[in-house]
Amino acid sequence: MAQSRKRKKNQRKRPGAQVSGNPQVERVASPRGRLRPFFKLMEDVTSAADKAVVETPDVEDQLTRFDAEILVRGINSVKAVRSLLEHGHWEHAVGVTRQLFELLVNMEHLGSMEDRGEGTLLFARFGLLQTLLAQQRKAAYEQEKGHPFDARLAAMVDQHLANDFDDFQGKPRADGSVRWVSSWCRKDTAELAKLSADPMRPYHYNILFRVWSEQAHAAPGALITNMFRDNDDGWVEQAVAENDRSSRDTIAFTLMFFLRLWVELPHVQVSHERVAEWLGELSIMNGGPGLPPRPWTAEEVST
Repeated sequence: MAQSRKRKKNQRKRPGAQVSGNPQVERVASPRGRLRPFFKLMEDVTSAADKAVVETPDVEDQLTRFDAEILVRGINSVKAVRSLLEHGHWEHAVGVTRQLFELLVNMEHLGSMEDRGEGTLLFARFGLLQTLLAQQRKAAYEQEKGHPFDARLAAMVDQHLANDFDDFQGKPRADGSVRWVSSWCRKDTAELAKLSADPMRPYHYNILFRVWSEQAHAAPGALITNMFRDNDDGWVEQAVAENDRSSRDTIAFTLMFFLRLWVELPHVQVSHERVAEWLGELSIMNGGPGLPPRPWTAEEVST
């Protein structure tokens, strides 16, 4: 009896399929193990970028602070994508990659302006407008639900919105209420992609906002494949291969967008030579969408 209890106790410590006793349950290596070189590259890039932020001089200067904060947002996006992919959740990671793409095309447009400083101020003022609109909506919600709210703050917000952001007002609605423009530069992401100096941006937009749109929005198209997948022999290997392929593509997009974003920020230190090395390593490892499998040069990165 004692031996039986001991055997059962030891069995509970065994992982996975051995515990269930179900022969149909297969154990496979985690994405963290299968895609280890890709995750190592992502870690190398974000570690170097973290160091660049810390070592950025004159961080109290507003333009420098702006670029540093944009880079930090990009760094955190890469880290978030890596975390999701390490657990096999590529379909959730693509939403973060889309954010990174939007940040990139906005910074590319900002860099193309005749006066980047004025463009940065415009970008920041639109951010303030969005913050005030969010506070206005929150106050309206609290008031409607009968919750306590700061009436003085709400009045101050309304005053700023009424007097300080005329340049962001569009054509009034039929009822006369204010219609705010949807972006700081009055262009959406698709337009910014077309305006980019990189001819691949419209292609990237098509992949992220059309081909992968169902994944970002959890639409039926994102669920139907698994719902009707045949449980034939080899289905596990097929599912793993498909997930790895999508994960590699997501990593390629994420790193390309981030490295290009870093180069677009003139007040943060960046080595074009290192960026070229990272891109070259990525292209050799993956050769993903828009990334030819060849070494890159610092001149290509800087243009």
